[in-house]
Amino acid sequence: MDAQLQSAIDELASRATIVVATDFDGVLSPLVEDPMAARPLPGTVEALRALARMPRTTVAAVSGRDLETLGALTGLVDLPDDERVVLVGSHGAQTSRPEAGVHALSDAQTMALRALDAALTAIVEAHPGTRIERKPAAVVLHTRGVEQSVADSATADTVAMASQHSKAHVMPGKCVVELSVVDSDKGSALVDLAAWCGADAVYYAGDDVTDERAFARLGDADLTLKVGEGDTVARHRVASPQEAAEVLEALVEARARHTA
Repeated sequence: MDAQLQSAIDELASRATIVVATDFDGVLSPLVEDPMAARPLPGTVEALRALARMPRTTVAAVSGRDLETLGALTGLVDLPDDERVVLVGSHGAQTSRPEAGVHALSDAQTMALRALDAALTAIVEAHPGTRIERKPAAVVLHTRGVEQSVADSATADTVAMASQHSKAHVMPGKCVVELSVVDSDKGSALVDLAAWCGADAVYYAGDDVTDERAFARLGDADLTLKVGEGDTVARHRVASPQEAAEVLEALVEARARHTA
């Protein structure tokens, strides 16, 4: 870990009230071909729970996954009150915070979601190996592990199809294209979470293009960490989920010193 990142960790840990948030796929868990086979790296969940036990420290797992799936894959559900981790799913459209409430789709959004589902199903059927994922407010094209020409064609057809639907919000990612009928993003979700708990600073680690919205929304006092290759506006970078896990452990140690 370079000296600049270590210094940034210590600075964040010294703040009175903080949010520690991390993406799941590609950060807590290495990317895998079968999305349902993803599992957190050893020690990462324990680190999040340790941070949650510390004073004035709110911890969150943030993902494009729907809330139920995120909870099942991370195991961060039904925790003791003093270890509670906020789950933010569907790119910010869902949250486990009970006071945030449940936002039901309008009739127009429900009809739009059905239309997107039908159109994307036809695209998947025309592109062998591609897959569709259904969420409460979105449908997602998955192309990981598919021959590149097939993946490119399915992606192009999905984006073109979505352009014909006024209520579709398109979020491309690594080997995925999500079509949501709710306008939400991880950046807005993190800003809202920070305001809710009165945080002075936020830590956020992500690996995908969808995480760039979060990096861009956070400020100079925050610690943003890009995991892996690719252009980014994050202030720091590590090469792999394993190195991101080391950053999380360093944050646990630094926060423990400052809250002792």
